[in-house]
Amino acid sequence: MGLRDIVSGVESREKTLTVYAPSDALADAVRDYFASQNVRVVHEPVADPADARVELSDDDGERVASVDVRAIEELVSGRADRDFGDTPPYRAILEGLDKTTFTSYDRTQMMRASREVEDRAWRVGEGQLVAGFQRLSTFETQHDAYSLLADTGLDVHVYGAPDADVDAVGTTVHGVDSSEIRETWFVAFDGGPTPTQKCALLAEERERGEFYGFWTYDPDTVDRVFDAVTGNPNRPTA
Repeated sequence: MGLRDIVSGVESREKTLTVYAPSDALADAVRDYFASQNVRVVHEPVADPADARVELSDDDGERVASVDVRAIEELVSGRADRDFGDTPPYRAILEGLDKTTFTSYDRTQMMRASREVEDRAWRVGEGQLVAGFQRLSTFETQHDAYSLLADTGLDVHVYGAPDADVDAVGTTVHGVDSSEIRETWFVAFDGGPTPTQKCALLAEERERGEFYGFWTYDPDTVDRVFDAVTGNPNRPTA
């Protein structure tokens, strides 16, 4: 299975957030908050505020999670901390949206999203990190950041079409001349000694400068990304 196949597979599984509330104001706020993700938001009116809640269901209609509306109000208001380590009350919704695709990210947004994976790898400080920036010339601006990552003890591998000579200290650079490498952007971390730390970002450039993809903390999906990149989920090939 190739990288683009993985994106398509995730994209086909649209999830639904149903907001049970007296008015549609919260549903509108939730819709705005998740506007860049492949999730459908619907409003179901309830007469009794005690029945208010937000439920997440998968593409088969099975309920994945249900949380109190106050937790979602905190999330969409911008007051919330999305760090899962703090165990916020809306955690079940965010975890349920793991592997939900995002739409139309530009390069700046992709860089920011990449930092989420890189930061986790940095904190663990061991294991394997693979990254593809489409072309090696794109990676040139990331030399210093990736040298610091490699200094932690991480086994760092970077992939891209060989359009520039790149020599990043401590980082293994792979020049790969293939359409899949040129048209996708990925950063994946194998979790080092802790499988629960696995995470990945994967996106496909479908329009010039516009990326469609997902981020995930699901170990099996991360392994599939590694496998598509390297031919082996545990060790990159030269």
